Amino acid sequence: MIKEKYSDANKHLLNQVQYPFLPESCLGQSFFIDFERNEKMVSQTAKLEYLLIILKGKARIVQQEPNGKNLILQFLEAGDFIGELTLVKAEAAPKDVIAIGSVRCLAIPLKVVEQTLMTGLEFPTLIAQYIGKKLLLRMEHFSNAQTFELKYRLAALLLEVAVNDQYSENNTQIADYLGTSYRHLMHTLKYLRENGYLKKNKAGYLIDSEKLQMLVELGNNG
Repeated sequence: MIKEKYSDANKHLLNQVQYPFLPESCLGQSFFIDFERNEKMVSQTAKLEYLLIILKGKARIVQQEPNGKNLILQFLEAGDFIGELTLVKAEAAPKDVIAIGSVRCLAIPLKVVEQTLMTGLEFPTLIAQYIGKKLLLRMEHFSNAQTFELKYRLAALLLEVAVNDQYSENNTQIADYLGTSYRHLMHTLKYLRENGYLKKNKAGYLIDSEKLQMLVELGNNG
């Protein structure tokens, strides 16, 4: 993890995502934090100190079950918040959030958020809309598990989580996330590989994003 204090000199790092609601007084107390691949960005065993906004990269939210099993709850990308549920007191402790590839975030101390951003109407409304949209996406995820063939859902997920067209996720966790068996997942990955949608390599699979996008569109129109 590399932490850098916000300043006018590095203001350009915000260019990836635009946030007009962030006043300079808030940014002046914020940080840029870079995480490496598979680095834990937030831990459910540690107190949350910042509201994170992903500026670049992707991440996964993981919940540790009492039996030791790790379940993927959601994937995040540029523009997503981390810690918004803790901010609004919807959960006492955050879930684990792990970087997929390199990730850059804007880190705003929670105390600063509460004293500046939460005192007006624009930011609380934005957070409420964001949480609502995430809930709808999660509902859609479970609905799709019952209505779409696995090859279409897997194609969409590969596009969502691949970094530079490289897919390197834990397939046991992905099978749970997609609501299927490990055997069925591996059979479907084999089907995609045999039909030219991806190639096996040491790190996992190299995807053909253009062909996978066509497969997703076929599933949506089917």
